[in-house]
Amino acid sequence: MVKENNTSISICILRLSSIGDVTHILPIIATLQKSYKNCDITWIIGKTEYQLVKELDDINFIVIDKNKTIDSLLGMHIFSKKMKFDIVFHMQKSLRSKLAGKIIKGKINITFNDIDTEKSHVLEHFFSFLDKVNISSRVLDWKTDKILAMNNKYLSKLNFNKPKSFVAMNPFTSNRVNNYREWDYDNYLFIADYLKNEYSIDTVFLGKTSAKKKLQFEESIKNKPNVISMINKTSLGQMLCILNISKFYIGPDSGSLHMANMLKVPVIGLYATSNPKRTGPYNNLNYTVDKYEEALNKFSNKNISNVKWGERVREKDAMKLITLDDVKLMIKKVIS
Repeated sequence: MVKENNTSISICILRLSSIGDVTHILPIIATLQKSYKNCDITWIIGKTEYQLVKELDDINFIVIDKNKTIDSLLGMHIFSKKMKFDIVFHMQKSLRSKLAGKIIKGKINITFNDIDTEKSHVLEHFFSFLDKVNISSRVLDWKTDKILAMNNKYLSKLNFNKPKSFVAMNPFTSNRVNNYREWDYDNYLFIADYLKNEYSIDTVFLGKTSAKKKLQFEESIKNKPNVISMINKTSLGQMLCILNISKFYIGPDSGSLHMANMLKVPVIGLYATSNPKRTGPYNNLNYTVDKYEEALNKFSNKNISNVKWGERVREKDAMKLITLDDVKLMIKKVIS
């Protein structure tokens, strides 16, 4: 049970990106709002990530455009002269966030240097910030009701012929260097056919990717009536609404995986290059296909017990350790 404090308090949260981490901030805000009856929260957030949470009118947002960092920081400097905070949570380590942290100061300032980030999930890392201000409660509320209510009206604008029953999948991940988190695209098509043949469930593909990848992928599904492509066709809010009406979700570590998780939709996470105990779908770790330890041993010649928490496997073949049978087994587990 959360104990309310009637003290009026102003709080700033500095977390610019990424989509997955932004979803993890929402329970932190919910906990703060339950803990402090009179709580004014300002969130410094990235422009892209803001699109997911902009409907939350109980939060003040300062939006940073990474393409206009200097202008954004100048505006923040002007804002800082007017607004003083009791607590500032510096919840990111990037250069842009460090620069922002130089400008925004509170009476109390808490950074990653002040908390323990070993052997726990990223969401627990963020909750550790609250421990430093004597809040030990955990409110696992992702504030989705308001976000969905505002975005559902935009869903009708999409050319989306909703199947009677469908699974959502996103085979794509961000284009970072050595970011080997994508499972073979043909595997997703096999699983889509398996879902249709075994369970009469269709598949909707979501996500953002390059025009070239989109064209290649959609060419491979053009003769599959059980598959609908919404790739590069949705806003973050619209994607959230589609995820909300799916039976479950399948995909690697990505923003959409954590969006499905925040909706408490069953999530089958595909993990080999990162540790799902740290970055997996928080509500669905029991459905995760976890090949991380095997990948560490095979490609890095390391043991999970003696590697740095959060270390990644930078090997393009690591995701091949995840088999079709692994995923089919998890599908049976979810459906049963």
